Amino acid sequence: MTRKRAIDLTGADGLDNEKRVRLLGIIDRLRELGISENVSLPQLVVVGDQSSGKSSLLEGLTGLSFPVASDLCTRFATQIVLRRAPEGQGQARITIIPGPTSRLDETLNQNLLAFEKTLAAADFGCQEFEDIFDEAASCMGIPGPKAKNLEDVEKRFSDDILKIELSGPDHRHLSVVDVPGLFHNPTKFQTEEDRAIIRKLIEDYMTDKRTIILAVMDARNNLANQEVFSMARAADPAGKRTVGIVTKCDALQAGDEAGVLRIAKNEVERLTHGWFAVRNRSTKEIQEGVTIEGRHRKEKEFFSTVHPWTELKKDRVGINALKSFLGHLLYDHIRSEFPAVVADIEKLSLETQKELEILGPSRQTPAEQRRFLTRLASTYQNEVDRALTGNYSADLEAQSPLKLRMHLRQHADDFATSMATEGHAKVFRTIQDETDPEFSRPAGDSENIYDWIRRYYLESRGSELPGTVNPVVLQNMFRQQSSPWEKIAIIYLEKTASAVHSFNQQVFAKIIPDNDVREKIGGVLSQPGEETYRQAHDQLLMIVNDERGGILQTVNHYFADTLSSTRQERVIARLEGLGLHDGYLFDMKTVLKGVHLSNEQQAIFDIHDILKAYYKVAMKRFMDNVVVQVSERYIVGEEGPVKMFSPDLIGGLDDDMLTDLAGENFSTASRRNDLVSMAARLREALDIAKRAVL
Repeated sequence: MTRKRAIDLTGADGLDNEKRVRLLGIIDRLRELGISENVSLPQLVVVGDQSSGKSSLLEGLTGLSFPVASDLCTRFATQIVLRRAPEGQGQARITIIPGPTSRLDETLNQNLLAFEKTLAAADFGCQEFEDIFDEAASCMGIPGPKAKNLEDVEKRFSDDILKIELSGPDHRHLSVVDVPGLFHNPTKFQTEEDRAIIRKLIEDYMTDKRTIILAVMDARNNLANQEVFSMARAADPAGKRTVGIVTKCDALQAGDEAGVLRIAKNEVERLTHGWFAVRNRSTKEIQEGVTIEGRHRKEKEFFSTVHPWTELKKDRVGINALKSFLGHLLYDHIRSEFPAVVADIEKLSLETQKELEILGPSRQTPAEQRRFLTRLASTYQNEVDRALTGNYSADLEAQSPLKLRMHLRQHADDFATSMATEGHAKVFRTIQDETDPEFSRPAGDSENIYDWIRRYYLESRGSELPGTVNPVVLQNMFRQQSSPWEKIAIIYLEKTASAVHSFNQQVFAKIIPDNDVREKIGGVLSQPGEETYRQAHDQLLMIVNDERGGILQTVNHYFADTLSSTRQERVIARLEGLGLHDGYLFDMKTVLKGVHLSNEQQAIFDIHDILKAYYKVAMKRFMDNVVVQVSERYIVGEEGPVKMFSPDLIGGLDDDMLTDLAGENFSTASRRNDLVSMAARLREALDIAKRAVL
């Protein structure tokens, strides 16, 4: 008959008081909900090299006797959760939490989730523990304590977690994790790949900012050779989350104690929380039947009587001192981290709900697909309305593509600046024959506009009377003077279309997380978008041709007023050039002499002034028409690419097109189910957490 070794039900007394019970109970309930998969929860994790005494240390902390076997029983992480339960209701419940690798295989994931063993606490002995370990390992697909022929197994370690929940009237709330020990030299039983898996698992636990690292050191091995301490330094440089624990002190050779004592006194590897020294049951003592209570007595006797271990402070030796310290440390750690934990749950809950809203309800049927796309189109139109009215979100970056109206205004301003500085082939002059500052530019044609007008006027003379100007000459000169307009306007159109394209890319990425759906919608919109741009380009060329291809005409009084004012200024300027001014005695001959010009010079000035006055009117008209009739009508108008994705468009799609665009694949459906489950768990977690009063 198999002899059973009962569990010590007082193993966690040092970690208990009313406040700790309540707070640790809340964390435990959050962990039960699976919140730890997405939100980091405070916990104790035991790390160390293989055979460093981790399992024995855990035994002392929890009262749970691990099977006496090789390190085969620690080929996966083991989470031990202690709970208080009324008299007569104590039990042991063992389950498996699937790791990231197993969750990729739906069948394996379900098999692991289905694994559950429940025993009365009194029936949960060492042999039962070993049998369950072996069965759990088999379920994970790895060798267990009873495994043979290790050379032939495909998988030796797992990222699944074995969860052992112990409850009883004398238990105290505690959660502690034991991870596989790190080994240094690969063998035929433990490969380099195994070592990488274990190292990654340990690193994941250590780098979690809410994990308290219980770093175990075998007193017989040099600290510098124990890699977990270099890993702990990397994960916790300040040593604020690390507690050093020296094991197997009694196994140290006489005379070798000095170096270990310096470490235990925190003089070598300095940790904020310092070091503890413990003495655990040896393999021989376990075989001889030394109980957990006997272990505690032997440990107390060792540190009280054996020199030089008596030099260590009483509150730094033995499992009871360690448990008492960890009780305070864990409680303080949880209390300080709890507000951040709640904040993380709230944030994740909002993100989950937002993703659910974007995914929307199931879309298996055409009706569901149409509702899904219509909702997306409405969301898109709301984004467009805000972007075009300048109602930007406060958290947008200064030059975010989502600030569409800002970019459109900037491109229009740049268009106006380019037209003012580069739109004219020749620079107009003032009455004083200086460069007109309104038309100045850094560089340009060096030919004086008067010389150009004179040359063109003389080369274009026809049957008109001397001193008069042929209207055809004015038309041709205006076409030459406005020749840069088309290029400048096309550049403006391209920039406007680019701004809309960037806006669409970013807003679609924002509202459509499904890459496949986003790409398909983009494909549907690309062809009509290109057609709209072609129409905009054609409209632009039409406006250019209207301004430069026909006769010169305007009903804008600004032209006549400007021309009249310019002519008057020229007369005044010539009179003042003769010394005539207000109050001067009138002399008709002198006045006529000042006013009169040769027919050719008069024609040159008239052409310049008419051309300049008309150019101003035509340029303003042209710029407004390009912005309003091209950019606003075609690019950001009702039929343009920035408003094309609309509920009306979705309403016109047939069932086949709907299925092609919004048909739901398996991964999307699975993701929705996961999100629904997660959202429910997060809501419950928030309800639990927010009821806590620290």
